[in-house]
Amino acid sequence: MSNIENFKELYNFEFEEIKAESFEEIEKKYLAAYKDGKEKGYTPVFLVLDDNLLETFEINMEDEDTDNMMDLVKSNLEKYKDINAVEFLKKFQEQTTDDVKEDIEEYFTDDDYEFDDDDKSNLELSTLFDYEGNFKENVILVKVPTTKPYEVLGYFGMGGYNSCPFPAEQVAVAKYWYEKYGAVPAAITYDEIEFYVEKPVQTLEEAKKLAVEHYAFCYDLVDQCCGTFETLADGLYKNIQWYFWWD
Repeated sequence: MSNIENFKELYNFEFEEIKAESFEEIEKKYLAAYKDGKEKGYTPVFLVLDDNLLETFEINMEDEDTDNMMDLVKSNLEKYKDINAVEFLKKFQEQTTDDVKEDIEEYFTDDDYEFDDDDKSNLELSTLFDYEGNFKENVILVKVPTTKPYEVLGYFGMGGYNSCPFPAEQVAVAKYWYEKYGAVPAAITYDEIEFYVEKPVQTLEEAKKLAVEHYAFCYDLVDQCCGTFETLADGLYKNIQWYFWWD
């Protein structure tokens, strides 16, 4: 049975298998679906249905002692309502890193760093492409039956490993960021999430605050991706796209 057929058995959702040649093609596809979803009452999201993601779905159902994925979804969407996102981020950072400072500016030590003020309005969902730039196999665009985009992370529960928050925790934080920045989960893999951001940060001060929140949510962003908090904040400043990866 193919991975897509496995997905059909777990989720009774409308979806489309995607083939693409470029970032531009994917951007156009997603933004059209996002607009359509607002009008018709669904939220679109790309899924990369590799073996690891499907295995995670199965393990999560076993942990919840159910063979119905919607039981797991319902549980995630109830749990997140009791989580305070700001308090969670602070506590999660304390649990997963030794780098907790009282003053946000203490994270930023490169006084000579020059922030990039170039246009960052292109949506390049790199998680859908491999390292050689080829579009991945088993990519689908799902119409998730919710008008609350942050809840998408409760439907497709990756996480709980590699210092990645559990699905309900992801939803709580995503709700907080959606209300502040219009951040919407646009692509999900086994160990990555990419967001489309309707209201990106417009000041460096706010970008620095957000960078620390992103680090609390996913410390690999600094430790293995960006290297410095300045680079992370630069990537968020005026950018319509956010990226997370848990190694």
